[in-house]
Amino acid sequence: VRLMGKSIKEYGMKEKARIIGVVPQEFNLPFNFKVHDIVKMGRNPYLKKNQSLDKSNRDIIIKAMHQTNTLTYKDRFFNSLSGGEKQRVITARALTQEPEILFLDEFTSNLDIHNQLEIIELIYEMNRLKGITVLSIMHDLNMASRFSDRIMLMIDGKMEIFDAPENVMREEILSKAYKMEMIIRENKVLNCSEVVPLRVKNQVPGKNRKIHVVSGGGTGEYILEKLYAMGYDLSCGILAEGDSDLSICRSLGIDCVYDSPFSMFGSESIRQNDIRIQEADMILLTDVPFGHNNLVNLKSIEGIDDKSIFILRGVNRDHVNGEADIIIQHMKKKPNVVEAMNLGELFSYF
Repeated sequence: VRLMGKSIKEYGMKEKARIIGVVPQEFNLPFNFKVHDIVKMGRNPYLKKNQSLDKSNRDIIIKAMHQTNTLTYKDRFFNSLSGGEKQRVITARALTQEPEILFLDEFTSNLDIHNQLEIIELIYEMNRLKGITVLSIMHDLNMASRFSDRIMLMIDGKMEIFDAPENVMREEILSKAYKMEMIIRENKVLNCSEVVPLRVKNQVPGKNRKIHVVSGGGTGEYILEKLYAMGYDLSCGILAEGDSDLSICRSLGIDCVYDSPFSMFGSESIRQNDIRIQEADMILLTDVPFGHNNLVNLKSIEGIDDKSIFILRGVNRDHVNGEADIIIQHMKKKPNVVEAMNLGELFSYF
C-alpha cells in the first residue's frame, strides 16, 4: 500500500494522521469523554508532547463543531449521545485533523435523511473547496451517483467497474451486482442518474395477464411501476410526447402508443391504441384529467363490455364542459366496471 508515492510503512503515526482522517461506521469508547474532548483529539497529530492548544487550534476545533452542528452538546458525555449525534462528533473530529484524504465507512448510516444530506453536502464542499480526497463506502446508490466523481462497484469482494457515475449507473451492471430488477432514470432536477428498485423475484406466475392503462400527465407513473413489478403485461396509450408517463413506459419497456403534444391525436395513433385495448384482458383508467386532445382515450373504452375496467376516482378531471364526466358516470353503471376510491383499494383488485 502506497500513500502519496511512498510505502505506508515509511510514515510515522502522527505524520500519517495528518494526512488521513477516518469516519468509521461505528465508534465506541471504553471511557466516557466529553464531546469537546473527542473533537480535540483531531489536533493531536499537530501537537508535541504536553503541548497545549493555542488559539489557532481552538479556532479549528470550534469551526469543525460548528460545521457539524455539534457545538450545542459539546459538554455532554459521548456515550450518552444517540447514534446520529455520535456520528456527527466523529465527523467533526476527522475535520479537525484537516486531512488530505478522508476515509468514510457508511458514515451516514445512523443519520436521518435531513442530517445525511447535510453531512454529505459538507464533505462535498470540503472536497471542492479544500481539495480533500474523499473515499467513501456507501450502499446508497443514489447518493453515490449524486456526489461522486467516480464509483467503484464491488461484487463478491472483487472490483466489477471503476468509472464515472453515468457509466456505472446502468441497468445491466447494477442488476448483475444486486440480483434484482430496476430501472435507471435521469433525475433532471439533480442532473444525475438514480435507481428505482422494482423487485427481487421474477414475475409472479399466473400474473402474465395484459392490462391496458389509460393515463397521462404523470397519473400513471406509480401505477405502471407497481403493476410492472407485480408481473403484469402492460400497454398504455395514447400519451403525448414529453409526458412523464411515457418516460416510465420507455424505461420499463412497456408497449405504449404516443403522439405529438398540444394537438389532437391522429387517426393512426387511435387505431394502434384500439388494437392494444382489444388485446388486453383488463383496462385501468387512472385519475387522468381529460381535455379535447385526450378525450378520445376515454371514448375508446366507454363501449367495452366484455372485459373488466377499473377506474380510479379523480377530482376535477373534466375539462371538456362535462362530456368526460358524463361518459365516466355512464361507464360506472355497467357490471364490468369497478370504481376505486384510492390507490390502496385499486391495487386490492390485482
